[in-house]
Amino acid sequence: MDKLHNGSPADLLEVLLDAAPAFDRRSRERLKTGIEALLAANRDLAGRAARVEKERDALLAAIGRQGVVYDAAGGVVATGPGGEDRIARALSGLGSAPGEGSLRYPGGGPVPPADLPGQRALRGEVLESCRFVVHDRPGEDLHVAVSASPIFTDGAVSGAIVVWQDVTREERTRRRMEEANTLLEGLFENLGDIVGIQLPDHTILRYNRAGYEMLGMTPEEVHGRKCYELIGRTGPCAVCATSIAVASGKREVIEKWVPELGRYLECRSSPILGPEGEVELIVEQLYDITDRKRAEENLRESEATARALLDAPADMIALLDTTGRIIDVNEAMARQFSRSREDLVGVSVFGVFSAAAAEVYAARLHEVAGLGRPVRVEETWKGRWYDTVLYPVRDAHGAVTRIAVIDRDITDMKWVEDALRERTHDLNERVKELSILYAISRIAEQPGNPLERIFFEVVRMLPSGWQYPGDTVARITVEGRTFETEGFRETSLRQASPVVVNGETVGTVEVCYLRERPERDEGPFLREERSLIDTVARRLGRTIERFQAQESLRMSETKFREIAQQSFDMIYTCYNDGGITYISPAVMRILGYTPAELIGGRCRDFVVPSSLPAWKVGRRKIAAGEPVEGLEIEFRRKDGSTAFLELNESPIIQERTVVGVHVVGRDITERKQNELLRQQAFGQIERNIEQFAVLGDHIRQPLQVILGMADLLEDGTAVATIQRQVERINGYIRELDQGWVESREVREFLRKHELA
Repeated sequence: MDKLHNGSPADLLEVLLDAAPAFDRRSRERLKTGIEALLAANRDLAGRAARVEKERDALLAAIGRQGVVYDAAGGVVATGPGGEDRIARALSGLGSAPGEGSLRYPGGGPVPPADLPGQRALRGEVLESCRFVVHDRPGEDLHVAVSASPIFTDGAVSGAIVVWQDVTREERTRRRMEEANTLLEGLFENLGDIVGIQLPDHTILRYNRAGYEMLGMTPEEVHGRKCYELIGRTGPCAVCATSIAVASGKREVIEKWVPELGRYLECRSSPILGPEGEVELIVEQLYDITDRKRAEENLRESEATARALLDAPADMIALLDTTGRIIDVNEAMARQFSRSREDLVGVSVFGVFSAAAAEVYAARLHEVAGLGRPVRVEETWKGRWYDTVLYPVRDAHGAVTRIAVIDRDITDMKWVEDALRERTHDLNERVKELSILYAISRIAEQPGNPLERIFFEVVRMLPSGWQYPGDTVARITVEGRTFETEGFRETSLRQASPVVVNGETVGTVEVCYLRERPERDEGPFLREERSLIDTVARRLGRTIERFQAQESLRMSETKFREIAQQSFDMIYTCYNDGGITYISPAVMRILGYTPAELIGGRCRDFVVPSSLPAWKVGRRKIAAGEPVEGLEIEFRRKDGSTAFLELNESPIIQERTVVGVHVVGRDITERKQNELLRQQAFGQIERNIEQFAVLGDHIRQPLQVILGMADLLEDGTAVATIQRQVERINGYIRELDQGWVESREVREFLRKHELA
């Protein structure tokens, strides 16, 4: 039949006649006609089949799929849309050498041949969007989604259709989304500002780390509670960004003071809308703007002051950047242009002048910005004369970032033009002089600048303060040291002023012109230049005095420290926060501790408990800013013994607050011991006096009795003997009485001189 598929009708007829020679002519004609019709139908069917295949391939190609049809034995019956597709190229390697065209599960494991989608479909299994990874020949893995269905004929599987779809781009997109979500989560958690997610009814779902740290709560303690409950309120804030955002359906920003936190906060509430446009979630961002609000308040006050100062003068004032853009103008300048200040701010100054005038102004701005020096000109505009000054404004680094323009209407004073020109010149000279004085002040006051550096800087800038700086040289001579500008030589056109320190001349400031100049107030020099050089000399003298004073202070401090180090008394400084910061070596002799052992400690820790009440009284007086004198405190020594110290204390006051105390402690232990001995001696004297009196009374009475009894005796010799012994005993008693009198006098002497 294959041979007959494209044969002509005559060939077919010849074959049939050979097979059936009995056909007549009419039958042969009919047979020929039928065969031709059959062949035409066959060609039509073949064309339609080809079109169907093309349409199928086009459809699969359009949806990015590769189709494969298998017969019941697993043989490939048809494929589409062709072999140029990446999937087709990758699938062509299935079953080849390991590593080429291998099919794997998404987890990385290989797919056994029996589990291939076509084989599973031939077993009657239906697959829908199963994911696999195909190793493409160039080395790139393809992610594919596979659908497979068995073909049933008369109830039996006669084949299978497998459709492969390249989902590599989708898989990459999914992974990028996962990475992006991970990144967003990291950014969310690590944002320095507070970010929270809440429901429209203010119920908190979560905060980032900063939010939990600000509240001092855990996520479990916060989740499900209202935002206002977290700061101790029972209802929403009177002005709430979240409530406004829920109502408007768009982002809302408010600033408010939160007294519970003691801070200004900027609250930004951004709604997340659902499919129907309803607010499902609120993302709230909180920014601590306390410092900014305070700075804004200060800035508003500063701006108000600056605005008042700017508008007060009758001169026209404008502030430009280095490109000529207007940053600010005062009212006089705005009136001159017949425009409001708001209309002028942000406009280029070149846009309000003609092209020729704009070119001139551009050159001036370039000069001021490039050289950093002010420019002053007289010019006419709209029929009037103006004195214009362009002054550079420098930033903290010395770079010119702004240019101040001051225009003064001098039309009415033009008739005195010569006098005004001279006055303007004088004013410029004064500006230079003031600049010199300011610069000298800045140099002299700069911390760490030695005298030599100050003299060098001052002499270097001196010529700029005179009329002809290009022909001016200067020299400073102080105590035999000389500092001079490059090319200095002394000429007859010389101006000098002495440098006086503590009433004694120690040097000279000299300024010389190198060329002849017109006569002025003092030779070629102005009266103001004389004042300037005298001022510079006086300032240098005061600077030297200041350095000498600082050196004296340093030496005094060194001497004081040496005295403190060698002092017999214990000297220490104690601060409320840092404890003892200095203690003299005398502490080793008095208490037995080294200074290093006590630094950072508190004196109270070494006070004997019996002295604590007196110690506390002294602390209260110091806290009130009062000095304490003669405070006697008993301290514990390192060896366990005690020592009495007499303390004289002075409070350390900083910014009207007592922050510590200076103490001088004198060891009075020996004095206290001597006082105790004196008290004991006085007590013994008192007891002796009492014993003398008692002893005299107890002896005299028995003696009187003995004398009386002796008078009754008849034996004269015995009576005389008794009388002699009694008189002898009375002598002893008189001596005791004399000792009693002397002891009493000693006691009275001690009392009189407060020795007991």
